Amino acid sequence: MADLARSGEPTKISSMCTVFAESEVISLIGRGEPRENIARGVIESVVSRVATMAGQAAGAPYYLTGGLCENAFVVERLGELLGSPVTTSPQARFAGAIGAAIRAQALN
Repeated sequence: MADLARSGEPTKISSMCTVFAESEVISLIGRGEPRENIARGVIESVVSRVATMAGQAAGAPYYLTGGLCENAFVVERLGELLGSPVTTSPQARFAGAIGAAIRAQALN
């Protein structure tokens, strides 16, 4: 998806709710919007929301975890919006699961 999105022009995806965003994407497909523009729009929507939330935190340095941490274009765009590099690693996608396992172990 990163290569596809990188070649597109961002299409506006306004809904942060996945159900409504999915409806927007389906409508865009129905109207014949190019796939690369839709992919770019989805990434821009997600990155914009994450940048807003991260901007409310203490600030740089930034680390990305979760399923999108392996998407180079997401990491690049997020860094651009934050004005600071974003660090990640392929193992960072498991951060939430590891934290939950450690917490569960501590509760036992």
